[in-house]
Amino acid sequence: MDPTAEMRFTRLYEAYYADVLAYCARRVNRADAEDVANEVFTVLWRKLDGIDEETTIAWLYGVAHRTISNRWRGNSRRNRLRERLDGLGVETSEPIDTVVVRRDEDRIVFDAMAKLKPADQEVLRLSAWEELSAPQIAEVVGCSVSAAEQRLHRAKKRLANILSPSLEPSVAIHPLTAQEGGRP
Repeated sequence: MDPTAEMRFTRLYEAYYADVLAYCARRVNRADAEDVANEVFTVLWRKLDGIDEETTIAWLYGVAHRTISNRWRGNSRRNRLRERLDGLGVETSEPIDTVVVRRDEDRIVFDAMAKLKPADQEVLRLSAWEELSAPQIAEVVGCSVSAAEQRLHRAKKRLANILSPSLEPSVAIHPLTAQEGGRP
């Protein structure tokens, strides 16, 4: 790799590694988060020439999202196989996002989020926790901007319905978007 590309990679790594690691740590345990973040930057290294600087963070989150999803699927397959082979139930540890969000004032929203489909949960997290715009969410989940906007709108509506069918959606979802110390 030429020195200019190496400098560009170093600059992007320094600018975004902490954000990518935080994104991962909210979804998997710390050791896995570090592994996933390192995988994300390995992919960045390989595909550096095709990266648009304006959408870098959304692209990185997209790679992290797919890497974590692949790990979850792999873990699920291994757990099912282990259950079949050993005849034992596999104990699962609480997801890291449970730990991050578990505060008394967030309990209602957390419980409501748990009732949503994983895809709805992810677009809401990308919007509220990662503070991404619809175009950035589209980049992460691999869809068009209008599809991302529609997914986000529908996820908010579903969350609002779970929280309180009698409240207006903007009131019902307010606790998710309210921030204390930067993140809910």
